[in-house]
Amino acid sequence: MSAKKRVLCVDDQEDTCGLVSAVLGDYNVIAEYSKAGGLGQAATEKFDLILIDYHLPDGTGLELCVLIRAFDPNTPILLVTCTHSISHEEVIAVGGQGVIRKDHLSHLLPVAAARALEVTLLEAPSASSG
Repeated sequence: MSAKKRVLCVDDQEDTCGLVSAVLGDYNVIAEYSKAGGLGQAATEKFDLILIDYHLPDGTGLELCVLIRAFDPNTPILLVTCTHSISHEEVIAVGGQGVIRKDHLSHLLPVAAARALEVTLLEAPSASSG
């Protein structure tokens, strides 16, 4: 049996990280509640997926995405937010895979997580290439 996929949930609301953990029951969800905390985890641990809220106490999710992409170009990143002014294109522009609205989280997150992980597996270089 393979190890559970690891998901980093960066959100200033503990309730949201709890919901993510419940919705993604087959995943090992690690919660952080600030941009700095999320950056520290992403820099020192390996994750299969990173979920970031837009509004963080010390910055924005878009800023955090840019910082993570500076050292990790591959781990899928989804922005999870209730802010309807953030576009899919803005998230793609900073290296993320897309945006999920919090009001649709329980329905869309399992599918979005599976798709993000599937795309990562398809894009990963094969061991025999090179």
